Amino acid sequence: MSQIESAPASAARSGDLECSDRSRLPAEPLVSVFMITYQHAPFIKDAIDSVLMQTVDFPYEICIGEDGSTDGTREICLEYARKHPDKIRLFLRDRSNPARGAFTAPYMFNAASTFDACRGKYIALLEGDDYWLHPHKLQTQADQLEADSGLAASCHYAACLREDKPWIISVTPTCPVGSFTIEAILKRDVGNLHTSTWLLRRGKPLPWDKFKSSRFGDNPIIVWGLLQGTARAMPLVWSAYRIHAGGVFSGSSWQTRLQWNVELWKCLESIVPPHLQSACVIGTSRTLSMLTGAFSKAGKYGLAWKCFRKNLSEIGRNQFSAPERGQLRWRALESLFLPRLQGLRDRWSARKA
Repeated sequence: MSQIESAPASAARSGDLECSDRSRLPAEPLVSVFMITYQHAPFIKDAIDSVLMQTVDFPYEICIGEDGSTDGTREICLEYARKHPDKIRLFLRDRSNPARGAFTAPYMFNAASTFDACRGKYIALLEGDDYWLHPHKLQTQADQLEADSGLAASCHYAACLREDKPWIISVTPTCPVGSFTIEAILKRDVGNLHTSTWLLRRGKPLPWDKFKSSRFGDNPIIVWGLLQGTARAMPLVWSAYRIHAGGVFSGSSWQTRLQWNVELWKCLESIVPPHLQSACVIGTSRTLSMLTGAFSKAGKYGLAWKCFRKNLSEIGRNQFSAPERGQLRWRALESLFLPRLQGLRDRWSARKA
């Protein structure tokens, strides 16, 4: 590369560096691709190549936050940055940076810093172990947002690839999704729309200080973006995500991930306006019900009971209508005493939808 520019002074003192050639990069990219990566040596080439294969009529940048990998990921990213100085901005993180200590999960510093560096009018999300499948994904989604100022985000379906069962490919979400609002996300009414599928309209700076206890970097970005308008999901499988042993979340138990979700919803509640607070409480309650069921199935009845009582407390602190409060309480009871029945009912509801 002809030039290596430092990140802001505070980051530079800690050893964080931005490797880029500003003279070669687009001055005003329409889209920034937000990509964080750590220990993704077997996958990172697929991720970057899937962006470089995009056929578009606008300038874009790829902002890669490399979080101090030791498996060769950093070297691969440097190689790509040298080959594509007109598109790639590579941020090399120093894991001794004391600023990382502000977050419960230190890797959140990489997510926050990389996201804040994105300059595009729109931001596409893609992690280093996932990849896009279609060369017109970015153009199609950008055209959607350009054509409708009330549309805050575009997303689509994704293929799920399991490292332990490579012969099985599933698609998420499992039921149809069209247009929806932030309220549907907060209530957990929308199926799993994977990180790799989103293109969001960039808005005001995200208050990362509200998410110091969160272990999720993508959800804050998505919810913050949806405060600006509606979202639309295309029924097209245009990205793939991997479930592998090295994944932060896929390598964790279902119970652990649900516990992280409970904390996430508390963080989300701190950034949404008053009229969306009840939607956050509903989402928290539904997450607690799933966690109660997971503990019951595992025979951890003490934890299940504790979770159930916390759920009732959450339900009681909001002015729900009687039918809505009754539904939440019934789901909480069902998860405690009949967790398998709850799972069957949820699957039946998804099929009917």
